[in-house]
Amino acid sequence: MPRKATAITLRDGDYEYLRSLIKQRTIQAQVVIRAHILLDRANSVPIRDIARIYDISTATVQLCVSKYLSNGTDSALFDDQRKGRPVEITDDAVAWIIDVACQRPADLGYSQELWTLKSYINIYRTTLKLQDIQD
Repeated sequence: MPRKATAITLRDGDYEYLRSLIKQRTIQAQVVIRAHILLDRANSVPIRDIARIYDISTATVQLCVSKYLSNGTDSALFDDQRKGRPVEITDDAVAWIIDVACQRPADLGYSQELWTLKSYINIYRTTLKLQDIQD
């Protein structure tokens, strides 16, 4: 005989918050599914049924529920920020690249009116060489 599914108890305001997320059209699909998972578990829907309905694994359902129980709603719905790849170009360099791209090439001594990829790369490389000489 299968075990009866135990419902989770949603915290104050979570039901309305989850329902509002589900109705939004601009939110990520995975967030909507996670909101459905929490609402279904609050209504005692078994984990296997939830996994079958949303075509996900039971481990995904259990992870979502355990994150909710331990850390709250936002932890269950949204992924944590990851460290990611280290930055190879500084914010100042990005700002400089955008600044140069927004200028007319003629203002910087080039004969053409619009940037070509080749001329843009040339000015970038020239500037890098000048910086290396000065450093």
